[in-house]
Amino acid sequence: MRPLLFALVWSGTISACVAMLTFGRGEALSGRSLAVIAVFAVGSFFGAWLAWGAARILTWRRRRRSARFAAMVVCLSLGTAGLTAFFFFLQLRGYYADWHTHELSYRMFWEQVFTGATTAYIFGVMGARVLLPFMLLPLFAASWYFARIEPGRRV
Repeated sequence: MRPLLFALVWSGTISACVAMLTFGRGEALSGRSLAVIAVFAVGSFFGAWLAWGAARILTWRRRRRSARFAAMVVCLSLGTAGLTAFFFFLQLRGYYADWHTHELSYRMFWEQVFTGATTAYIFGVMGARVLLPFMLLPLFAASWYFARIEPGRRV
């Protein structure tokens, strides 16, 4: 229950930050802006949920809080960015589906590779700008919360 609640709070925090930055730049409330917020919300939810499990596995025998804090910082940042980028990839794949081949072939493999590379570049330029400067404090706070939980307790 705790990982699910943690993921919901993390997703809400990311979504609120993305919404404030989007509307703070003067963009209107549209389907496009809501889709961007939704992609960040879903990616951060699943990223936080998987990060909790990964950090728990990485710190299975480590009782020091510093090790648990570091594991959660790494897992939560990689999980959030990685799964959000993956959901952006699915969006771009859906957009380019009209021009891509539908048969399983060598060409389809290369289309997926280059769509993935394009998505990684776009997310690295546009998505990281949203996450990096503003989400460091919530990242450290969430990691501190995870580190405070005693390893002997059921998590």
